[in-house]
Amino acid sequence: MYSQDYPKDRLEVLIVDSGSTDGTVELVHEWIKGHEDVNVRVIEEGIRMGKAHALNTALKYARGDIIVVTDADSLWLPDSLRNAIAWLMSNGVGAVSCSKIPRTNRDIETEYRSYYGLLRLAESRRFSSAIFHGELAAFKRELLEKIGGFPKDVGADDSHTAGFVSMMGYRAIIPEDVKCIEYVPSRGYWMWRVRRAQHLIQHFSRFLKYMLIDNRNSPREYRQIMLYEAYLHLINPWLFIIGLALLVVSALHGAVIPIALLLIGLALLSVRFFRTWVITQVILVVAAIRNLWNKELVWRKIEK
Repeated sequence: MYSQDYPKDRLEVLIVDSGSTDGTVELVHEWIKGHEDVNVRVIEEGIRMGKAHALNTALKYARGDIIVVTDADSLWLPDSLRNAIAWLMSNGVGAVSCSKIPRTNRDIETEYRSYYGLLRLAESRRFSSAIFHGELAAFKRELLEKIGGFPKDVGADDSHTAGFVSMMGYRAIIPEDVKCIEYVPSRGYWMWRVRRAQHLIQHFSRFLKYMLIDNRNSPREYRQIMLYEAYLHLINPWLFIIGLALLVVSALHGAVIPIALLLIGLALLSVRFFRTWVITQVILVVAAIRNLWNKELVWRKIEK
C-alpha cells in the first residue's frame, strides 16, 4: 500500500484485527510510528467472526466514496490502485478487481491461473467478471450501501458482492492493467484450493437461485456469463466424475472403446493443461461434498 503510485493524503487505511494471536496489532502500531504521512487506523474486533464481518466493521468506520479491499497475503504492483480507481471513474463501472499473478513453484497453480485469468478478462470485456478477487477489490461506496454491505453467509464475499453490483446494472470488471501478486501456500495447498472452491460453489448456487427460481432482474449479458460459470462449477465436474465411473465400469467388463478412452486419458495426463483441468474437476466435487457439513466461512490463514 505504501509503495503505491497514489497520493498518500487521499488514502485512508483501515486494518481490522479479528482476535489475532501472532502480534499483528503490535506490528501495525510499530509500522505506523515510522509512516505518519498515511492515515492508518486499527480496528480490533476481539474475536474471529469471518472476513465479511470484518469488512462490514471497516465499512462503518470508512469515510471515503470508494472502498478498496485487500487480503493480508497479497502484494499490489505500484500502479494497481491508481489503475483500479481510474476504471471506477468510467461510466457504468461499479466495481473493479485484479488479475492475479501466483507466486509459487507449483506448475498446476501457474497453469490454472493462466486460463482462469483469460476467462476473467473475457467476461469483463463482455460485461462483468463472474468471479472477483479479495487481493484487490474496489467498490463504489454508494453501491455497497444499497446492497447492505458484504454478505456474511457466503464464503466468496468478494465475488458475491460484485455479483449484486452487476445485477443492479453496473459492470464489475477485471482489467488487464490491474494486477496483484498472490502468495500461494507452501503448506496446506490442497485444502486451500478446496476451501476456495467451496466458496465459489456457494456463490454460484445462490446466483443460480436468484436468476432461475427468484427470477431477479439482471442484464442479459451478465445472466449469460453467470449461467455459463454456474454450469462449469456446479454441473460439469459431476458429469466428468459420472462419465469416468461409467468408463471404468464398462472397461472392467471388457468393453474395448472404454478401455481405449481410459488409456488415452491416462496418456493425456502428461499434458499439463489436461492434468490441471482434471484436478480442478476433482477439487470442485470434493468441495461440493464438503459444503454439506462445513461452509468454511471462518478459517485460519494457511502458511504462505
